[in-house]
Amino acid sequence: MTVILLMGATLVLLLAAGFPIALVLGTTGVVWTFIYNPNALSGIAHTVFNTSASEALIAVPLFVLMGQMVQHSMVSQRFYQAVAVWLRRVPGGLLHANIAVCSVFSAVNGSSVATAATVASAALPSMVRHKYDLRLATGTLAAGGTLGILIPPSIPLIVYGSVAQESIGKLFMAALVPALVLVILFHAYIFIRAVRDPAVAPSDPAAKTGAGELLRSLGAMLPVMTIIVAVLGGIYTGWTTSTEAAAVGAFMSMLVAAGYRALSLKMLRTVLTETVMLTAMIFFIVIGAQIFSYAIYTWGLNSEIARFIDALSYPRVVVFAIIVLVYLVLGMFVDALSLMLMTIGVVLPIIVKLGYDPIWFGIVLVLLLEIGLITPPVGMNLFTIKAVSPDLKLSDVALGSLPFVAMMLVVVGLLVAFPQIALWLPFRVGS
Repeated sequence: MTVILLMGATLVLLLAAGFPIALVLGTTGVVWTFIYNPNALSGIAHTVFNTSASEALIAVPLFVLMGQMVQHSMVSQRFYQAVAVWLRRVPGGLLHANIAVCSVFSAVNGSSVATAATVASAALPSMVRHKYDLRLATGTLAAGGTLGILIPPSIPLIVYGSVAQESIGKLFMAALVPALVLVILFHAYIFIRAVRDPAVAPSDPAAKTGAGELLRSLGAMLPVMTIIVAVLGGIYTGWTTSTEAAAVGAFMSMLVAAGYRALSLKMLRTVLTETVMLTAMIFFIVIGAQIFSYAIYTWGLNSEIARFIDALSYPRVVVFAIIVLVYLVLGMFVDALSLMLMTIGVVLPIIVKLGYDPIWFGIVLVLLLEIGLITPPVGMNLFTIKAVSPDLKLSDVALGSLPFVAMMLVVVGLLVAFPQIALWLPFRVGS
């Protein structure tokens, strides 16, 4: 316990000093490995090499490339307008379009912040023009953006699978039903709010939706939906691994960009530069986290934690509730991927010792990380929406997101009560 507290103090001090999270995790791991036994430092080299050579992580830059290509090819604006045509007559109108488009773009992006920024840039001007309630409108964008780290292909799920040595394909399958439940809850909440108070989402009496317009809008949806079917269909049917599906998705996104005549040397340079920067950031954090986990393993803290859990007289659901509370608090201050990698080395052995399935916990963990993305003071999606429209008040975005936090907690509760919501599909298909 003393070593755990001192390791935690080292992390907090380095973070407070303003060092990057990758450096904080790696430095803490090296220092405490050296304190244990200087000769054990040679194991860090093997850890770094094995992490860097992980085949599962090859999917990360490919999915990042796919998301960047779609984001920079102006597909989002066309897709949003097409979805809005179909949903503008439903009570809630463009608010439903926000959630629907975020859900779809999550399947070609894998990043929460990128999803929120992409959809918000397309949606906010139209909602301001139609005098939508901005608190609810920005709440749907911030919360809808969180789906980017839950709906496959989710980069945090890829990283979790690599670190926890779990099947990424099964994690993707496990995320599907909880994501669907969450999206349905979002839509139901919007529908009820719009029916009770039509002023939050005024309808456009001048808007007419004919059969021809609906058919034309399908053409704008087709490219994105084709990418999703190719990527997720290949994974769920077992025709492709997650890495192969990522390569297919990246290639198809380039074809879509070329089809829209958005592919140019300038755009390609921007996309590749941003892909390299994001991938390098993710990989350095993963490597730093693995060094930190190596230090935990070297000190034998995994077995100590297991003995500590055995000695507790509390029911396992109480211990799990404490873990959830810790993630909710830390999520207010630390970004999602960093928080996952900082804690997984300590928390995952506890989860396994309690008898919970690691695949199931991966989905619950991502849901908790989603909540952190829309809770102040460091909710990344809140600041993303604010950055898209600087005239907005951050407090309005945060208050608009609050009901969606409650819905995410409801889904976490459902997963605890009924684990098969997440586990049925991966093990059904896997069998």
